[in-house]
Amino acid sequence: MTAGREIQAKAKRTRKQPYKRTEKLTEEIWARLAAGYSLIEICEDPKMPGRGTISKWMAADPEFEKFIDDAYKWKARYFGEAIENIASGGSLSTGDIRRDELKVKALMWLAGKYNRKVFGDSQQIEVTDTRPVINLPAQFQGFGLPVIEGEISDVEPEGKDEDKL
Repeated sequence: MTAGREIQAKAKRTRKQPYKRTEKLTEEIWARLAAGYSLIEICEDPKMPGRGTISKWMAADPEFEKFIDDAYKWKARYFGEAIENIASGGSLSTGDIRRDELKVKALMWLAGKYNRKVFGDSQQIEVTDTRPVINLPAQFQGFGLPVIEGEISDVEPEGKDEDKL
C-alpha cells in the first residue's frame, strides 16, 4: 500500500465516529488544533469526525472555516514556542542535532504558512521611477507631449566652415 493510501485509510471515518457537528465537538477540534495536533491525528481518534466530514463542514459553513483558520493561527504560536523549546534542548528535543534542526525548519515553515502576519517572511518592494520629469505648461498637461521652451530664430553657422554651406 502506498503512503498516500495509508493516510487516506487512517483518515477515513469509521462507523463509530461522529458526523453531526455540535458545539462541544467543534471546540474540541479547535482546542486540539491550537495545541499543535494535526488534523490527521485528530481524525484518527474514534471520538472525532473524519477528515472528509470536517472538510464538508468547512465548505458548507464559512463561519466554521474561519473558526478552524483561527485555530491554525494559534497553532502557529504553539509552533513558535516549540521551536524555542527544541533549540534550547527542552522536552521536545530529540537529542539528535540533525533531527532537531529538521523539526525546527519544518515548524518555522508551517508557522509562517499558518500565521503569515506574525511568523511569515515579510517582503519589501522598492520601486524606483527612472523616467525624466517634464514640467508642462497647464495647456498641455494630460497630453503627455514634451514641450520645447524658447523661440526659434535664424541659425547661422559659426566659424571657418561658413563657405562650405
